[in-house]
Amino acid sequence: MKAVIFNQHGGPEVLQYADAPDPTIKANEVLVEVKACALNHLDVWARSGLPGVKIPLPHILGNDTAGVVRAVGELVSWVQTGDEEK
Repeated sequence: MKAVIFNQHGGPEVLQYADAPDPTIKANEVLVEVKACALNHLDVWARSGLPGVKIPLPHILGNDTAGVVRAVGELVSWVQTGDEEK
């Protein structure tokens, strides 16, 4: 998959558009093919680094997403493959 990541804290110059491993889901998780993603203040704070908050690196940005459900874990019953997530 493609992702916007950073490997170190800093300004916008640390952002990279990169290949990332395809995620695997657990029994209670959903895999969404992201069609749109917004970067917000949470992403800026994570990228900049917050004193006392450890963020594992590399870090994939983007919490506000919209897309299509591509897989559901065996315990998931509230969405189905093909549903739109907004």
